[in-house]
Order: sequence, then C-alpha cells, then structure tokens
Amino acid sequence: MPDRQTRDKSPWLILGVLSMGFFMTLLDMTIVNIALPHVMSGLHASLDEGLWVFSAYILGYATLLIVAGRLGDLFGPRRVYLYGLALFVAASCLCGAAPNAGVLIGARFAQGVGGAMLAPQILPIVTMVFPPSKWGAAFGFTGALSGLAVLTGPTLGGVIVSYLDWRWIFYLNLPIGLATAYLVLKHVHDYRPGKRQPLALVPTALLILGLSGLAFGLIEGERLDWDATAWASIAAGLLILVYFGFDQRRHQRSGPLLPFDLLKLRNFASANIVAAVMGFSMLGAFLPISLYLQTVLGMTPLRAGFTIAVMPLTSALVAGIGGKLSDRGSGKAVILTGLACFTAGLGAFILVTRTDTGTLDLIGPFLLAGLGMGLVFSPLFSVGMRQVPPPQAGVASGLVNTSQEIGGLLASAAIGAVLSMRISSGLRSWVNEQAQALPAEAREGFKQAFAPLTDGAVKIGSGGPPPAVAGADPAQAAKVQDAFADAFTNAMHSGLLLPVGLLALGWVTALLLIRDTPAPAFGPPKPPPARTTGSAPAAGKSAPAKQPESAGKAETAGPAQQPGTA
Repeated sequence: MPDRQTRDKSPWLILGVLSMGFFMTLLDMTIVNIALPHVMSGLHASLDEGLWVFSAYILGYATLLIVAGRLGDLFGPRRVYLYGLALFVAASCLCGAAPNAGVLIGARFAQGVGGAMLAPQILPIVTMVFPPSKWGAAFGFTGALSGLAVLTGPTLGGVIVSYLDWRWIFYLNLPIGLATAYLVLKHVHDYRPGKRQPLALVPTALLILGLSGLAFGLIEGERLDWDATAWASIAAGLLILVYFGFDQRRHQRSGPLLPFDLLKLRNFASANIVAAVMGFSMLGAFLPISLYLQTVLGMTPLRAGFTIAVMPLTSALVAGIGGKLSDRGSGKAVILTGLACFTAGLGAFILVTRTDTGTLDLIGPFLLAGLGMGLVFSPLFSVGMRQVPPPQAGVASGLVNTSQEIGGLLASAAIGAVLSMRISSGLRSWVNEQAQALPAEAREGFKQAFAPLTDGAVKIGSGGPPPAVAGADPAQAAKVQDAFADAFTNAMHSGLLLPVGLLALGWVTALLLIRDTPAPAFGPPKPPPARTTGSAPAAGKSAPAKQPESAGKAETAGPAQQPGTA
C-alpha cells in the first residue's frame, strides 16, 4: 500500500512526470526524418544506410512492446520504466557520438528497445492512481501527447539542425532523461502488481528475425543487385513470420503474444488493419517527403520542418471534432472520411510535385492529408476497443499500436526499395544518355566514373548527391543535381503509389467490417491493487481487504496511448 506522501500526490502530476519520457520516445520517431539528409551527409552514408537509421528504431520499439508490458507486470512498472529510460538515454548519447552509420544504426535499435520498455508502463500506473471514471481523460491526454510529438518532431528537428548540429537531436535526450528519472523517483510510487505470465521470448525473437529478414532484403536489395542473398533474406523473413503465426496458434491457451480471440472481434480486427495501413502510409510518406523538400527543392531543415508541420497541426485541430462525432455513433463514417481525405492528400501531392514546385503548392495537399489523419485516429481507438473486455484492454491497446509500428517498418523497407531502384535506374539512364554524346572509346570510362551514382548505394547529402567525379566543374555538378532531382521526384511518385493503394484497401476494410455498435456493458473495471515491499499502512488507518488477483486486472501489454504515435 502506498505511503501517505505518495497517496497525496496528484494523479495528474504522476501522469505528467511519466509522460515526459513517453513524449521523448515518440519524438525520436519523427525528429530524425527531417535531419536524415544531414545525418547521411555527415556520416557519408548511403540511402540504404539512412533507411536503416529510421527502421532500426521502429524494429526495436514495435517488436518488444508486449514483452516489456509483461516485464512491468512482473517486476513493477516504475522499475521497468526507469530501466527503459536509462537504456534510451544511453543509446541516445551513443547515437550523438556515432562515428559511422553502423554504430548509429545499432544505437538506434537500442533506443527503440528502451522506448519499448518505457511506453507500456504508463497504462498500469494510470489504472492504479486514477479512479476508473478518470481513465478516459488520462488516456486521452496521452493520445493528445502523441499528436503533439508528431507535430513537434519535424519542427524541433529543423531548428536543431539549422542552428546547432544533427547530433544534438540525440544529445537533447540526456538532460530530459535525467530530469525525468529524478521526478519519477520522487513522485511515482513503486507499485508491484506481481502478475505472472509468460514473457514469450521465443515468439518475440521469431517476430524480430522475420521482420528483420524482410526489411534487410527490401532495403539492401538494390545495393546487392537483387541477387540470391536479397531474395533469400526476403524468403526467410516470410517463412519465419508464417512459422510465428503457427506457433501462436498452438499457444493460444498459454499467454500468446497474438490472442486470436481478439481478432475475432470485427471492429478490433479492422482497427488493427487500419492502424497498420495508416502507419505504413504516414511513415512511408514522411520519409521521401522530408528528403524531397531538402534535396530536390533545396529547403533548409527549418523551412522543411515548418512546411511538413501543416499536416500534424491540421490533424490536431480536427481530432476533437472527429472524436465528438464518433461519440455520437458516427465513428465508421468519420474513419471512412478520414481515409478518403488522407488518400486524396497523398494523390494531390503526387500531382503537384515537380523539381521546381513552390511551397504554396504543397499547402493544399498537406492540409488535406492532415485532415485525414485527424479524422482517422480520433475515433479509431474507441471504435476498435468498443467490444474488447476490460481485462484484455492492455494487450488490445498494445496490439493496435504494434500493428501501426510494424506498418511503418514495412513502409520504410518497401518504399525505400522503390526509391533505391528508381533513383538508380533514372541516374543510369541519364549517364547512358550522356555517354552517347562522347567518342566510343571514352564511353566506358565515363560510365565507370559515375558508378557511385548508379550502383544502388547512392550517397545523398543535404544538397543532393555528391559530384561523381573528384574536382568536377560547377556546370557538371549542376547537371548531376538536375538529373538526381528528376530521378528522385519520379522515384518518390512511384513509392507513394504504395500507400495510396493500401489506403484504398483500408477504406474497403473499414466499409465492410466496422460497425457502429454501442459498447457492451462489461461493468466498470477495477484497477489492480498496489503491492509494495516492506511498506506499512499509514498511522491510524487499517490496511484494506486484499482484492482477488483477477478482479478487473487489465493485462498491461501495450503502451497507454491511442493509435497515431508515429
């Protein structure tokens, strides 16, 4: 039982303290996007290495959410939160000091693991410090925080890169992390639910291996010239994921990572599909758009960040309207409208973007896409969770968020593969065309000189690709930049067709599966009892009767936020 000082703490103070670390982990999903051209330029990294900087974080975060939630159940959410925070901050410092792309990629994966340990611990603590009547408001706060992180990431990243250096987007986590750790130790009680359940380490390892194999084959395929290694990696990843599905089917009665009974609920199953589609579409679109604004249109990171911020800002403004409409029984219509708007926004972006597109031409598509984001995510969580029994709310929340993050991981791999192939193909065509104007004996040497631009591992800096030939004159460098701009723009258009197609699939899924049904009367769930080691009841107060172990205890397998955290 908490001591008197802890009981007197405001629940909102506790939630605010925990949200500092949570916000930091969400921020690092988006802040790197706007800095990626400068990261690749500073480390002389290729496009595929840049994609891994983005993907490694999501891989560690998405695949370990459920295991981390179960660790919090067993050892106490505050303890696991602090361990995750320590790992996240240490990995952030390593990211900032990384001497090459390989170290940065490894540190980003460690960052993701730390974020995955931290995020799921908010839900059980909220259920312990807030009465059930306030749970909706508390979880709504974390949902709003998710949107704020998406909004702040590109803008803050642009400011830091413009006035400091890209390494400071990681060093910034050190003072925030230290302050968060101090406040957590001071204000958050060491609750110990003591709930024992299988950690499912083997299924988690299968999930990591399967997604890693698939991502490796897609991201590195162009660099490897799509040889046997690339295809073997893709095939192995798919086979491992299929085996993961069969393994989960065998263990449905012993704490599975993927409870099939939840997927039998139409609204919950469709919410996972829509969340994965939106994760794929948002993260898949943000990455090429960030590169396009800086390497093709020549925007500064600050200007690019403010331009992209139109989308999440619009999303934040309309989210409340979408939520109110959903509460009135129109959740399905709101989600369908949002998916249509987001699809139209990406389609409009494809139509208006050229190598000389003006900033004002981008505002309309970004406003439309932001409108779609807000209308989808505001009702998606409530509609998807409407028929989920309270004891399964934690794992259900974790599954929806995991679906979204895995969608983002697959987007970075698939759209990255399209970008690599189309950029290399476009530059190869340009080099061959230029070579035809030379004498026959000089053509092969000319092509070899430009091999760094056509071998599938083109290095993209903040100003586009480096001149292929050392000491190249300005006129030749300008021609290379023009050729790259054309190739990248065409590649981006091809890549964005993937999320547009998937969004259409998500719209059909929502149309056929989602039903506007009232929530069943499960009865108000009770928060799990707090158990501490060696703490006595306050003077003059007797200890309350012990609650049954299973009384309304939600399985804390997922982060306490609504979808929309990318």
